[in-house]
Amino acid sequence: MDKTLKRLVLALLAVILLVPSAFATLYFGKDDSVRLDFAPIVPLYKESLAYPFSNNVRFYYMLAPQEVSSIVNTILVSADDGTGKPTYKELAFKEPSTHNTRFWGLKSCVDLGVMRFTFKQVSAEVYIHGGINTVFGAYGGVDCLGFDGQYGLGVSAKMFDSLAMRFGFHHFSGHWGDEILGDFYHVGYTDSDYKEITEFTRNNSWFFGINYSVLDYFRVGFDAELPMHKAWIRPAAHVPASTIKPSSEESPEAANTSDHIWRQEGFDERDNRHYPASYKAWRLGFSLEARYPVKDVGSVYAAADLQLHQDGKIDIQTTEYRADAPWKAEFTAIAGFAFRDAGIIPEFCIELSYHTGRFPLLNYWFRDISYFGVGIGLTL
Repeated sequence: MDKTLKRLVLALLAVILLVPSAFATLYFGKDDSVRLDFAPIVPLYKESLAYPFSNNVRFYYMLAPQEVSSIVNTILVSADDGTGKPTYKELAFKEPSTHNTRFWGLKSCVDLGVMRFTFKQVSAEVYIHGGINTVFGAYGGVDCLGFDGQYGLGVSAKMFDSLAMRFGFHHFSGHWGDEILGDFYHVGYTDSDYKEITEFTRNNSWFFGINYSVLDYFRVGFDAELPMHKAWIRPAAHVPASTIKPSSEESPEAANTSDHIWRQEGFDERDNRHYPASYKAWRLGFSLEARYPVKDVGSVYAAADLQLHQDGKIDIQTTEYRADAPWKAEFTAIAGFAFRDAGIIPEFCIELSYHTGRFPLLNYWFRDISYFGVGIGLTL
Protein backbone atom coordinates (compact mmCIF):
# COMPACT_ATOMS: atom_id res chain seq x y z
CA MET A 1 0.00 0.00 0.00
CA ASP A 2 1.57 3.32 -1.05
CA LYS A 3 1.87 6.27 1.35
CA THR A 4 -0.98 8.27 -0.20
CA LEU A 5 -3.42 5.38 0.13
CA LYS A 6 -2.33 4.73 3.71
CA ARG A 7 -2.97 8.35 4.62
CA LEU A 8 -6.40 8.22 2.98
CA VAL A 9 -7.33 5.08 4.91
CA LEU A 10 -6.18 6.60 8.20
CA ALA A 11 -8.15 9.77 7.49
CA LEU A 12 -11.31 7.76 6.74
CA LEU A 13 -10.87 5.73 9.93
CA ALA A 14 -10.52 8.94 11.92
CA VAL A 15 -13.75 10.29 10.44
CA ILE A 16 -15.59 7.02 11.09
CA LEU A 17 -14.45 6.99 14.72
CA LEU A 18 -14.92 10.67 15.52
CA VAL A 19 -18.07 11.72 13.67
CA PRO A 20 -20.52 9.42 15.52
CA SER A 21 -19.19 10.65 18.85
CA ALA A 22 -18.95 14.32 17.91
CA PHE A 23 -20.43 16.66 20.51
CA ALA A 24 -20.94 13.72 22.91
CA THR A 25 -20.07 14.03 26.62
CA LEU A 26 -19.39 11.22 29.08
CA TYR A 27 -19.32 11.59 32.87
CA PHE A 28 -17.48 9.40 35.40
CA GLY A 29 -17.13 9.23 39.17
CA LYS A 30 -19.71 9.37 41.93
CA ASP A 31 -20.09 13.13 41.65
CA ASP A 32 -19.50 13.32 37.89
CA SER A 33 -16.24 15.13 38.59
CA VAL A 34 -14.55 13.46 35.61
CA ARG A 35 -15.79 14.45 32.19
CA LEU A 36 -14.84 13.41 28.65
CA ASP A 37 -15.92 15.62 25.72
CA PHE A 38 -15.63 14.63 22.09
CA ALA A 39 -15.10 17.39 19.51
CA PRO A 40 -15.75 20.40 21.81
CA ILE A 41 -16.61 23.49 19.80
CA VAL A 42 -14.70 26.12 21.81
CA PRO A 43 -10.96 25.35 22.22
CA LEU A 44 -9.34 25.53 25.65
CA TYR A 45 -6.55 27.75 24.36
CA LYS A 46 -7.54 30.82 22.37
CA GLU A 47 -4.96 32.38 20.10
CA SER A 48 -4.20 36.09 20.00
CA LEU A 49 -7.27 37.67 18.46
CA ALA A 50 -5.19 40.38 16.75
CA TYR A 51 -2.48 38.08 15.33
CA PRO A 52 -2.87 38.20 11.50
CA PHE A 53 -2.28 34.43 11.18
CA SER A 54 -4.47 33.23 14.04
CA ASN A 55 -6.77 30.32 13.21
CA ASN A 56 -10.14 32.00 12.82
CA VAL A 57 -12.34 33.15 9.94
CA ARG A 58 -12.03 36.70 8.59
CA PHE A 59 -12.97 38.62 5.45
CA TYR A 60 -11.70 42.18 5.42
CA TYR A 61 -10.84 45.18 3.28
CA MET A 62 -7.33 46.64 3.65
CA LEU A 63 -6.73 50.31 2.91
CA ALA A 64 -3.08 51.43 2.67
CA PRO A 65 -1.79 54.93 1.90
CA GLN A 66 -1.50 55.71 -1.80
CA GLU A 67 2.28 55.79 -1.64
CA VAL A 68 5.06 53.89 -3.41
CA SER A 69 5.93 52.08 -0.15
CA SER A 70 2.43 50.54 -0.08
CA ILE A 71 2.59 49.01 -3.55
CA VAL A 72 2.89 45.21 -3.68
CA ASN A 73 4.20 44.44 -7.16
CA THR A 74 7.39 42.39 -6.71
CA ILE A 75 8.53 38.82 -6.13
CA LEU A 76 11.65 38.01 -4.12
CA VAL A 77 14.19 35.91 -6.02
CA SER A 78 17.67 34.55 -5.37
CA ALA A 79 20.46 35.89 -7.55
CA ASP A 80 24.22 36.02 -8.04
CA ASP A 81 25.75 39.19 -6.59
CA GLY A 82 28.30 39.24 -9.41
CA THR A 83 31.02 37.37 -7.54
CA GLY A 84 29.29 34.01 -7.34
CA LYS A 85 27.82 34.66 -3.90
CA PRO A 86 24.07 34.55 -3.25
CA THR A 87 21.88 37.55 -2.69
CA TYR A 88 18.16 38.29 -2.92
CA LYS A 89 16.45 40.94 -4.97
CA GLU A 90 12.94 42.02 -5.89
CA LEU A 91 11.71 41.67 -9.46
CA ALA A 92 8.46 43.34 -10.51
CA PHE A 93 5.55 41.35 -11.90
CA LYS A 94 3.68 44.53 -12.85
CA GLU A 95 4.32 48.24 -13.18
CA PRO A 96 4.04 50.17 -9.88
CA SER A 97 0.94 52.30 -9.39
CA THR A 98 -0.23 54.07 -6.26
CA HIS A 99 -3.73 53.09 -7.35
CA ASN A 100 -2.87 49.52 -6.32
CA THR A 101 -2.82 49.98 -2.55
CA ARG A 102 -6.18 48.40 -1.70
CA PHE A 103 -6.58 44.72 -0.88
CA TRP A 104 -9.10 42.07 0.11
CA GLY A 105 -8.02 39.62 2.80
CA LEU A 106 -9.65 36.25 3.36
CA LYS A 107 -8.77 33.76 6.06
CA SER A 108 -10.60 30.45 6.43
CA CYS A 109 -9.34 28.37 9.35
CA VAL A 110 -10.48 26.02 12.10
CA ASP A 111 -9.19 25.50 15.64
CA LEU A 112 -10.84 22.46 17.19
CA GLY A 113 -10.52 20.16 20.15
CA VAL A 114 -10.61 16.48 19.24
CA MET A 115 -11.05 15.04 22.72
CA ARG A 116 -11.11 16.85 26.10
CA PHE A 117 -10.56 15.37 29.56
CA THR A 118 -11.76 17.39 32.58
CA PHE A 119 -11.22 16.72 36.27
CA LYS A 120 -12.84 19.34 38.48
CA GLN A 121 -11.15 22.64 37.49
CA VAL A 122 -8.44 21.22 35.25
CA SER A 123 -8.93 20.31 31.57
CA ALA A 124 -6.67 18.96 28.84
CA GLU A 125 -7.42 18.27 25.20
CA VAL A 126 -5.87 17.18 21.95
CA TYR A 127 -6.31 19.96 19.40
CA ILE A 128 -5.95 20.32 15.65
CA HIS A 129 -6.05 23.50 13.64
CA GLY A 130 -5.36 24.67 10.13
CA GLY A 131 -6.55 26.65 7.17
CA ILE A 132 -5.70 29.00 4.34
CA ASN A 133 -4.90 32.71 4.38
CA THR A 134 -5.00 34.71 1.15
CA VAL A 135 -4.92 38.32 -0.08
CA PHE A 136 -6.33 39.69 -3.34
CA GLY A 137 -5.77 43.00 -5.04
CA ALA A 138 -8.82 45.27 -4.69
CA TYR A 139 -8.03 47.35 -7.75
CA GLY A 140 -9.86 45.93 -10.73
CA GLY A 141 -9.03 42.34 -11.58
CA VAL A 142 -8.85 41.09 -7.97
CA ASP A 143 -5.75 38.99 -8.69
CA CYS A 144 -4.72 36.56 -5.96
CA LEU A 145 -1.36 37.74 -4.63
CA GLY A 146 -0.78 34.39 -2.97
CA PHE A 147 -2.04 32.04 -0.28
CA ASP A 148 -0.63 30.49 2.87
CA GLY A 149 -1.26 26.98 4.10
CA GLN A 150 -1.00 26.37 7.83
CA TYR A 151 -1.83 23.53 10.21
CA GLY A 152 -0.89 22.26 13.64
CA LEU A 153 -1.52 19.55 16.21
CA GLY A 154 -0.81 19.20 19.91
CA VAL A 155 -2.19 19.39 23.45
CA SER A 156 -3.89 22.27 25.27
CA ALA A 157 -4.64 22.59 28.97
CA LYS A 158 -6.61 25.01 31.13
CA MET A 159 -6.74 25.46 34.89
CA PHE A 160 -9.27 27.28 37.06
CA ASP A 161 -10.91 28.70 33.95
CA SER A 162 -8.15 31.32 33.68
CA LEU A 163 -4.69 29.92 32.86
CA ALA A 164 -4.40 28.21 29.47
CA MET A 165 -1.40 26.61 27.77
CA ARG A 166 -0.73 24.93 24.46
CA PHE A 167 2.14 22.81 23.14
CA GLY A 168 2.48 21.19 19.74
CA PHE A 169 3.85 21.65 16.27
CA HIS A 170 2.98 24.20 13.61
CA HIS A 171 3.44 24.36 9.84
CA PHE A 172 3.60 27.52 7.74
CA SER A 173 3.97 27.50 3.96
CA GLY A 174 3.66 30.40 1.53
CA HIS A 175 2.60 30.09 -2.13
CA TRP A 176 2.59 32.65 -4.93
CA GLY A 177 -0.70 33.32 -6.70
CA ASP A 178 -1.07 31.81 -10.18
CA GLU A 179 -1.99 35.16 -11.73
CA ILE A 180 1.04 36.80 -10.13
CA LEU A 181 3.34 34.10 -11.49
CA GLY A 182 1.71 34.43 -14.90
CA ASP A 183 2.40 38.17 -14.92
CA PHE A 184 5.95 37.56 -13.67
CA TYR A 185 6.83 35.07 -16.41
CA HIS A 186 5.18 37.28 -19.01
CA VAL A 187 7.67 40.06 -18.19
CA GLY A 188 10.38 37.93 -19.82
CA TYR A 189 13.11 37.66 -17.19
CA THR A 190 15.99 35.37 -18.15
CA ASP A 191 18.37 33.08 -16.27
CA SER A 192 20.82 35.98 -16.01
CA ASP A 193 18.25 38.00 -14.02
CA TYR A 194 17.73 35.50 -11.20
CA LYS A 195 18.37 31.95 -9.99
CA GLU A 196 15.10 30.83 -8.37
CA ILE A 197 11.86 32.28 -7.03
CA THR A 198 11.88 32.10 -3.23
CA GLU A 199 9.14 31.15 -0.79
CA PHE A 200 8.64 31.49 2.95
CA THR A 201 8.28 28.14 4.72
CA ARG A 202 8.55 26.91 8.31
CA ASN A 203 7.95 23.17 8.05
CA ASN A 204 7.80 22.37 10.90
CA SER A 205 8.15 24.34 14.15
CA TRP A 206 7.55 23.62 17.82
CA PHE A 207 4.88 25.86 19.31
CA PHE A 208 4.31 26.94 22.90
CA GLY A 209 1.69 29.39 24.11
CA ILE A 210 0.34 30.59 27.43
CA ASN A 211 -2.34 33.12 28.33
CA TYR A 212 -4.10 34.28 31.46
CA SER A 213 -7.67 35.54 31.61
CA VAL A 214 -9.30 37.69 34.27
CA LEU A 215 -12.90 36.49 34.03
CA ASP A 216 -14.07 37.33 30.50
CA TYR A 217 -12.82 40.92 30.59
CA PHE A 218 -9.07 40.85 30.08
CA ARG A 219 -6.49 38.43 28.70
CA VAL A 220 -2.72 38.61 28.34
CA GLY A 221 -0.75 36.09 26.30
CA PHE A 222 2.63 34.98 25.04
CA ASP A 223 3.56 32.43 22.39
CA ALA A 224 6.78 31.19 20.84
CA GLU A 225 7.58 29.26 17.69
CA LEU A 226 10.91 27.46 17.16
CA PRO A 227 11.81 25.57 13.95
CA MET A 228 12.57 21.90 14.56
CA HIS A 229 16.08 20.51 14.23
CA LYS A 230 14.98 18.76 11.03
CA ALA A 231 12.87 21.23 9.08
CA TRP A 232 12.25 22.82 5.72
CA ILE A 233 13.02 26.51 6.12
CA ARG A 234 12.80 28.98 3.26
CA PRO A 235 14.32 31.27 2.22
CA ALA A 236 17.63 29.46 2.59
CA ALA A 237 19.34 32.45 4.24
CA HIS A 238 17.02 32.05 7.23
CA VAL A 239 18.18 28.52 8.05
CA PRO A 240 19.92 28.28 11.47
CA ALA A 241 23.40 26.72 11.58
CA SER A 242 22.29 23.46 13.20
CA THR A 243 19.15 22.82 11.13
CA ILE A 244 19.11 19.96 8.65
CA LYS A 245 16.63 19.17 5.91
CA PRO A 246 14.51 16.03 6.38
CA SER A 247 14.26 13.61 3.50
CA SER A 248 10.92 13.39 1.72
CA GLU A 249 9.22 12.19 -1.45
CA GLU A 250 10.33 15.46 -3.00
CA SER A 251 13.94 14.78 -2.06
CA PRO A 252 14.34 11.08 -1.15
CA GLU A 253 18.04 11.12 -0.31
CA ALA A 254 19.13 10.85 3.32
CA ALA A 255 18.75 13.93 5.50
CA ASN A 256 21.53 16.37 4.85
CA THR A 257 22.77 19.75 5.98
CA SER A 258 21.30 23.14 5.24
CA ASP A 259 23.45 23.73 2.17
CA HIS A 260 21.00 21.53 0.26
CA ILE A 261 18.28 24.13 0.82
CA TRP A 262 20.63 26.61 -0.83
CA ARG A 263 20.80 24.28 -3.85
CA GLN A 264 17.04 24.73 -4.18
CA GLU A 265 17.77 28.43 -4.61
CA GLY A 266 20.49 27.93 -7.19
CA PHE A 267 23.73 27.71 -5.17
CA ASP A 268 25.77 24.56 -4.56
CA GLU A 269 28.34 25.59 -1.98
CA ARG A 270 26.68 28.11 0.29
CA ASP A 271 25.84 27.00 3.86
CA ASN A 272 24.94 28.76 7.11
CA ARG A 273 27.18 26.88 9.55
CA HIS A 274 28.99 30.10 10.44
CA TYR A 275 25.80 31.62 11.89
CA PRO A 276 25.97 31.95 15.71
CA ALA A 277 24.27 29.22 17.77
CA SER A 278 21.99 31.89 19.28
CA TYR A 279 20.21 32.31 15.94
CA LYS A 280 17.28 29.88 15.83
CA ALA A 281 14.76 31.72 13.60
CA TRP A 282 12.44 32.25 16.57
CA ARG A 283 9.05 33.91 16.35
CA LEU A 284 7.76 35.48 19.58
CA GLY A 285 4.30 36.94 20.11
CA PHE A 286 2.86 39.14 22.87
CA SER A 287 -0.83 39.97 23.10
CA LEU A 288 -3.41 41.87 25.13
CA GLU A 289 -7.17 41.64 24.84
CA ALA A 290 -10.02 43.44 26.63
CA ARG A 291 -13.70 42.61 26.33
CA TYR A 292 -16.84 44.16 27.83
CA PRO A 293 -20.23 42.46 27.62
CA VAL A 294 -23.32 44.20 26.31
CA LYS A 295 -26.33 42.60 27.97
CA ASP A 296 -28.30 40.15 25.82
CA VAL A 297 -26.54 41.30 22.65
CA GLY A 298 -22.83 40.48 22.67
CA SER A 299 -19.65 42.28 23.62
CA VAL A 300 -17.28 45.02 22.52
CA TYR A 301 -13.60 44.15 22.42
CA ALA A 302 -10.15 45.53 21.66
CA ALA A 303 -6.86 43.70 21.24
CA ALA A 304 -3.21 44.34 20.41
CA ASP A 305 -0.54 41.97 19.17
CA LEU A 306 3.23 42.40 18.84
CA GLN A 307 5.26 39.92 16.79
CA LEU A 308 9.06 39.65 16.87
CA HIS A 309 10.95 37.69 14.20
CA GLN A 310 14.56 36.70 14.79
CA ASP A 311 15.08 36.19 11.05
CA GLY A 312 15.10 39.99 10.83
CA LYS A 313 18.75 39.72 11.84
CA ILE A 314 19.57 38.18 8.44
CA ASP A 315 20.58 40.76 5.83
CA ILE A 316 18.84 39.74 2.58
CA GLN A 317 21.37 41.66 0.50
CA THR A 318 24.44 39.86 1.88
CA THR A 319 22.55 36.78 3.22
CA GLU A 320 24.62 37.16 6.40
CA TYR A 321 23.68 37.28 10.07
CA ARG A 322 23.97 40.79 11.50
CA ALA A 323 24.55 40.89 15.26
CA ASP A 324 23.66 44.60 15.42
CA ALA A 325 20.35 44.23 13.57
CA PRO A 326 17.13 44.14 15.65
CA TRP A 327 14.51 41.42 15.52
CA LYS A 328 11.87 42.34 12.96
CA ALA A 329 8.75 43.70 14.66
CA GLU A 330 5.14 43.98 13.52
CA PHE A 331 2.17 45.40 15.39
CA THR A 332 -1.56 44.87 14.96
CA ALA A 333 -4.46 46.47 16.86
CA ILE A 334 -8.16 45.66 16.46
CA ALA A 335 -11.50 46.79 17.87
CA GLY A 336 -14.86 45.25 17.23
CA PHE A 337 -18.26 44.07 18.28
CA ALA A 338 -19.02 40.38 18.73
CA PHE A 339 -22.61 39.15 18.74
CA ARG A 340 -23.58 36.62 21.36
CA ASP A 341 -23.08 32.96 20.44
CA ALA A 342 -26.19 31.29 19.09
CA GLY A 343 -26.05 27.67 20.22
CA ILE A 344 -23.15 25.91 18.50
CA ILE A 345 -22.68 28.74 15.97
CA PRO A 346 -19.30 30.47 16.52
CA GLU A 347 -19.15 34.10 17.57
CA PHE A 348 -19.86 36.52 14.70
CA CYS A 349 -18.02 39.85 14.77
CA ILE A 350 -17.60 43.15 12.97
CA GLU A 351 -14.06 44.48 13.25
CA LEU A 352 -11.75 47.42 12.59
CA SER A 353 -7.99 46.92 12.46
CA TYR A 354 -4.64 48.64 12.07
CA HIS A 355 -1.43 46.87 11.08
CA THR A 356 2.15 47.95 10.57
CA GLY A 357 4.98 45.61 9.68
CA ARG A 358 5.23 42.65 7.33
CA PHE A 359 2.56 42.30 4.66
CA PRO A 360 0.06 39.65 5.89
CA LEU A 361 1.11 36.99 3.37
CA LEU A 362 4.11 34.80 4.14
CA ASN A 363 5.84 35.14 0.77
CA TYR A 364 5.79 38.94 1.10
CA TRP A 365 7.70 38.89 4.38
CA PHE A 366 10.27 41.22 2.80
CA ARG A 367 7.67 43.95 2.18
CA ASP A 368 6.56 46.21 5.04
CA ILE A 369 3.19 47.93 4.93
CA SER A 370 0.83 49.91 7.14
CA TYR A 371 -2.92 49.72 6.56
CA PHE A 372 -6.35 50.13 8.12
CA GLY A 373 -8.85 47.35 7.72
CA VAL A 374 -12.55 46.68 8.19
CA GLY A 375 -14.15 43.27 8.07
CA ILE A 376 -16.38 40.54 9.40
CA GLY A 377 -15.59 37.14 10.77
CA LEU A 378 -16.15 34.18 13.05
CA THR A 379 -14.08 33.74 16.18
CA LEU A 380 -13.51 30.06 16.95
